[in-house]
Amino acid sequence: MRTIDRHIAALFLRNLVVILVVLVGLYGLIEFFERVDDFIEYHAALGHYLRYPLYKLPFMLDQSLPMAILLAAFATVGLLARTSQITALRSCGIGLWQATRPVFIVGALLCLATLLGNAWLVPWSARESAYILATEIKGYKPVAHTTENLYFRDEQRIISVAQSFPERREVRGLTVLELDETFHLSRRVEAVLARHQEGGRWLLLDATERVFNPATQDIVSFNRHRELPLNLGRPPEEMLEIWYKPQEMSFADLLHLDRRLRQEGHDSSLYLAEWQLRLARSATPLLMVLLGVPFALHRGRKANLGLGIAVSLTTFLAYFALQAIGMALGTAGLLPLPLAAWSANILLLLVGAWLFLTLDN
Repeated sequence: MRTIDRHIAALFLRNLVVILVVLVGLYGLIEFFERVDDFIEYHAALGHYLRYPLYKLPFMLDQSLPMAILLAAFATVGLLARTSQITALRSCGIGLWQATRPVFIVGALLCLATLLGNAWLVPWSARESAYILATEIKGYKPVAHTTENLYFRDEQRIISVAQSFPERREVRGLTVLELDETFHLSRRVEAVLARHQEGGRWLLLDATERVFNPATQDIVSFNRHRELPLNLGRPPEEMLEIWYKPQEMSFADLLHLDRRLRQEGHDSSLYLAEWQLRLARSATPLLMVLLGVPFALHRGRKANLGLGIAVSLTTFLAYFALQAIGMALGTAGLLPLPLAAWSANILLLLVGAWLFLTLDN
């Protein structure tokens, strides 16, 4: 039986590697066409064309893996059915579960690998690739158009940031509005880049400073600075974490920030939702196997790769749509976050179990 298990596991892994390479290649090609305008506009060096996709590779692997597993499971079991290997195994007294057990074991191991990757490697990949694009390729130029500014109210100041890189202790597109006791604007400071120095001190690069008369709101003075020290009174661990995108945070960072925000009385549902979502997605490899294996067995000799691709795309769209709906309800407080994150997985589990139970022996 071990020989048969090794044969089926090797066949599944071979199909998985081939399909995963194709999917990641397509993902990388689409990503290249989306970013090539930025690369050309900012005169990116040849090294950036190589480093950017290399740093983003773990993220692309994570996004492509579930669909690759579903296709590989369908292709593997479909091949065994078309070549009558399933029939031969059944004639030797080996049941369907025993015949497909190696595929499920590999799927479980991939769940563990996905969990470990989501804990640190995948968010690191997203963070580093975003940093390369934002700083090394585009350079420290003013952010003319920003789709998601992040704001922070700190006593008599309102601080806005376009992009944040907490591990490097720097932010881009910093704007600081200082208010007087009556909350009239007294000073406005804008900087392309700000780096943390010590304590609450920051060094602003390419900064513009405007001082206002609070009563009339007329500009009293206007100055440009290549470097401008500014004391914000807070270290980066108290400020930058809030500006960190949840998708770019490790498991430990998400839990730490969730705990700190709850202790300070702030809403931490965004970070807790990301943590629950990653846990749920870590189970998708096994769920994809659970769907792909019985569907291929249902089709028998009629199973082919074209059908597998159609089923995989449909399943994928349905899965992510259900997950998006569940998370929207969870973050809105209409569903508990664990249920919202796992609802799509539970539905896939029920569908896969039904497919297995309705197999014609």
